[in-house]
Amino acid sequence: MAETHAVVPGRFLPLHQGHVSLLRSALQLADKLWVVLLDPTADDRRAGWIGEMFPDARIATSLDALPRLTGADRVIGSHDGIPALAKELGAQHTVIDPERFALPINSATLRESPARNWADLAAPVQRSLRKRLTLIGPESTGKSYLSRLLAERYGGPVVPEYGRPFETYRPEGDYTEAELFEIARVHVAHRDALATLAGPVLFEDTDPLLTAVWAEMLLGRSLPELEADIALPDHYLLLDPDVPFEEDPIRYYGDPARRQQFFDLIVAKLKAHGASYTLLKGSYSDREAQAHEVVQTLQDSIRL
Repeated sequence: MAETHAVVPGRFLPLHQGHVSLLRSALQLADKLWVVLLDPTADDRRAGWIGEMFPDARIATSLDALPRLTGADRVIGSHDGIPALAKELGAQHTVIDPERFALPINSATLRESPARNWADLAAPVQRSLRKRLTLIGPESTGKSYLSRLLAERYGGPVVPEYGRPFETYRPEGDYTEAELFEIARVHVAHRDALATLAGPVLFEDTDPLLTAVWAEMLLGRSLPELEADIALPDHYLLLDPDVPFEEDPIRYYGDPARRQQFFDLIVAKLKAHGASYTLLKGSYSDREAQAHEVVQTLQDSIRL
């Protein structure tokens, strides 16, 4: 039996869950899938989005680029132009859910506000648009507390710092370079695993930049190889040590002078890496209010 082909034309701007269901349906109805990108100048990311989810799909950048397929037996879509195109190709037309009963998604609404309609976007589109917000600061400044609050309000998960459990279970003794590299490596691996579950903003409690600061505090020297691999977030929230220090068995630097030294090293490191950051000061409620403003700005900056 000859191999059959399904042709699915569309703008796919952006690729959303309705498109994904349509393309999956097409793969159930034919052996091979051709996707035709209408309006070829609209967005050069579309082929990448589709290819990530449907790696075996063949993508044409226009109807003119679509070969006259032997065995092209279906043209599939959800709009009025499908029957005419099918007739032109000598194929059967298959119009699926033109009234959008199953998934009432409007592409124009997604383009207007991707963050407010996040769940309707296909995973590759989410990945390309997602922002990362990292909380950074000396010990006992509220990083973990505030990151959890933000995730609860805007959607989690939080990327927790790895340094804390590492410290809990490591043997006693001075830190080594290898240990700090391990903290950074595991943190990044966990962050990458959690990122796919996040909403428009991924909230992160510390990162390898802060590990680089810990290196200077614990070892008395920088670790250039560690810093070379730092992937900066879209923005940092830098928490000022102007709140009381809370004692904890695994905390190191409660002395005011050492806390300030730690903070100054963080500021220097942020500036050295050209990082974008906002300083949060005052009470915990003040910090929370300031953080919400930053999150809203980040979400509003998400554009297709």
